[in-house]
Amino acid sequence: MPHSLLNVGDLVILSAFGRAVVRPNKSKVGIITAGPCEKEYICAKTGMYTKYYSYDVILGSELLRDVPEDFILRMGDDEHEENPKGLEEILDRIDEE
Repeated sequence: MPHSLLNVGDLVILSAFGRAVVRPNKSKVGIITAGPCEKEYICAKTGMYTKYYSYDVILGSELLRDVPEDFILRMGDDEHEENPKGLEEILDRIDEE
């Protein structure tokens, strides 16, 4: 397995996608408090094993446990191909209300 990309103490600066995922938490920045922990996932459909790293991330007063590394990276990247487009405008409208 490749080396982990993140470490305890790293900041997670949330993109619009990341802020949408953690709503109603209004935090825009998190910090990694534990990890990496190597995890294994077995797909029920195919029976294939996938290994990944997970971390604990604190956002404001909320602790998110066992967040996969790929998802943390995605939460900070509005340009990620799997993220929905246009979230900035939606979040801005919600914040104004």
